[in-house]
Amino acid sequence: MPKAIKARFLSVLALSILLTGIPRVEANNHVLFPSSEKVIYFLDVSNSSDSVNLWRLLRNSLLERLDDAMGAPNRKGLTPKKPTDLSISVINSNSSSSSPIEIISIKDTERLWAFMINKVGGGKPTEARMRDIYKDFFGGTGVYRELLGKYIQDETVIAPSTSECEKSAEENLKQGLFMDNVTPSIRTQATKEVCAIIQKLSSGLKKADATFLSGPKCKIACSDVVGAVKVAAAVARDLSKDKNAKLCIAIASDMLNNSPQITKTGAWHTLNAIKNSPTLLDAEKSGQTVASQSGILFSSKVKIRVEVIGQGGGPDFNPELTSKLDAYWSGFWKAVGLQNRQQSSLDQACSGGNN
Repeated sequence: MPKAIKARFLSVLALSILLTGIPRVEANNHVLFPSSEKVIYFLDVSNSSDSVNLWRLLRNSLLERLDDAMGAPNRKGLTPKKPTDLSISVINSNSSSSSPIEIISIKDTERLWAFMINKVGGGKPTEARMRDIYKDFFGGTGVYRELLGKYIQDETVIAPSTSECEKSAEENLKQGLFMDNVTPSIRTQATKEVCAIIQKLSSGLKKADATFLSGPKCKIACSDVVGAVKVAAAVARDLSKDKNAKLCIAIASDMLNNSPQITKTGAWHTLNAIKNSPTLLDAEKSGQTVASQSGILFSSKVKIRVEVIGQGGGPDFNPELTSKLDAYWSGFWKAVGLQNRQQSSLDQACSGGNN
């Protein structure tokens, strides 16, 4: 390339960068959230558990997480908060092959915050500007909170049309501390960004309602609890690249593993196993056997907590059998590398207060 042409080319390229900026590259290279918490809710849909009632209660804890699920990056004017990645899956006859329903992901959060910082805030918003932008989006009367309350946080989730959602968002942002002064095009883009998340939340919850409120999916007990744990272990492995990663697993089940492919005898059939265990130690060894045969081992690089909801119960259970069931799963959890199992109330599963 001749020197004169090359010089003109470089000049035009430099001017183009100065005029347009490169917000997409900046957003991709800037680590907004060094870490996050992944939350997976597993719901037993077999006949052995009241899946409809369990979901109604477990749903409340999920809705509570949505308020702060978007987090806040480490920026001047903000109090850093880890975002939450939320998904729901089932415990059925083949839990390990069930596709989780994604409610919100870290990618959604990163995209919205990149827009808020780069597009609304101009790339390097001042402390005061960042604080006002945060309030306009996530404050008590912010657009995200308002749309969440209007369309999501109710017994019946409303799936707003794109135009309806964006109209509500526009009306809210025009009352904002900072968003009332931005150009109409930026405000319009803001409504699209927020409504894309609201519509995803709505779609995910409606899909979960359709799945869980229709009752059991099999006529006999078909609780592949171990398969669900295997899914969670795979998620933990994916998260192990992040040294600050956290994972919370909420399992709403009576915890009576009974996959159709297993025999009615042996350690894998939980109820028979504990009934035939002379002592608590024998019950614990049965749980350890299942863990060993499953090949499940959680990554030690991820901070993991497991919250079990509804374990035991029913006409078969007395204090002795309940203790043996606890021993069985205690042996299992220890063998797969998890020590911090805990019980939780149905409406507080994996709540943010336990981080």
